[in-house]
Amino acid sequence: MKKIITTWLIVTCSLLANEPSVYGAGNLDSANPYGLTSSEKHILKNSDKVKDLAEGVGSVKIKLNRINENYEGLRSVTEAFGSKIAKVDKKIFALQENSTTKDTTIAALQEEVLELKTYVNESRALQDANQEKIKLVLGELSSLIDSINNNYVSKESFSKLEAEVTRLQVSKKVSSVSTKSGATLLKEGTSLFNKKSYSESKLRFTQLIKKNYKPARSNFYLGEIAYFQKSYTTAIEHYKKSISLYDKADYMPVLLYHTGISFSKLKKSSQATQFFNALKQSYPDSKEAKSIN
Repeated sequence: MKKIITTWLIVTCSLLANEPSVYGAGNLDSANPYGLTSSEKHILKNSDKVKDLAEGVGSVKIKLNRINENYEGLRSVTEAFGSKIAKVDKKIFALQENSTTKDTTIAALQEEVLELKTYVNESRALQDANQEKIKLVLGELSSLIDSINNNYVSKESFSKLEAEVTRLQVSKKVSSVSTKSGATLLKEGTSLFNKKSYSESKLRFTQLIKKNYKPARSNFYLGEIAYFQKSYTTAIEHYKKSISLYDKADYMPVLLYHTGISFSKLKKSSQATQFFNALKQSYPDSKEAKSIN
């Protein structure tokens, strides 16, 4: 085991360079929460504000999409009419140019030109009408923007409100577990970890370290949480602390194996190999050692 600790020291030197209350009272997720403290009431109030703001933003997005669709449709029609008018103008010009050279009566050409001019005038009138509709759409869009500015908070304020609610919720959770015994926290933390409720499990193991209750095992589980969340550098730090506190625990094969994998994920193959070798030498019959090629 001294060899494992030595291996760890060599590697680390080379690298320098929430579980809700079981009672109904204080349950913010309840449809009709009761027995709330002043802090919990503040959290609930801010949570409602965030929900209302989110719904308002959703409504605005729907209106904005509708306006954009109307505008794009009108713009497309207007562009089409403009193209048609240009073609007709071109044809009129061609007819006028050819009227003196083609073997066609002047009267017939003039009649065709008159019809084309009538069509152009009608098309232009329709285009003008569409332009008015576009102005109305733009006016509606402007009114919507004014409404957003007057009735909704800025993105920055919204983010601050969300952050405040999150902070208060975390503070409430910490307060709810800080009074529990070390044994209870260890049992809850392990159960939550097995259920992959990593945030709630992490909260309990962090409290256990503050209480200095089984810090080696608590650091191991914090390392495991970080490992499964793919935070490999953080995982290695917790594994390092755990093995320095107690190197004969039943979870040592897993610790060594996941340490090696973490180094591998960080593209530090040399350090990874050292831990895999230590695992095979110290725990050759473990399933972790047997899984290494």
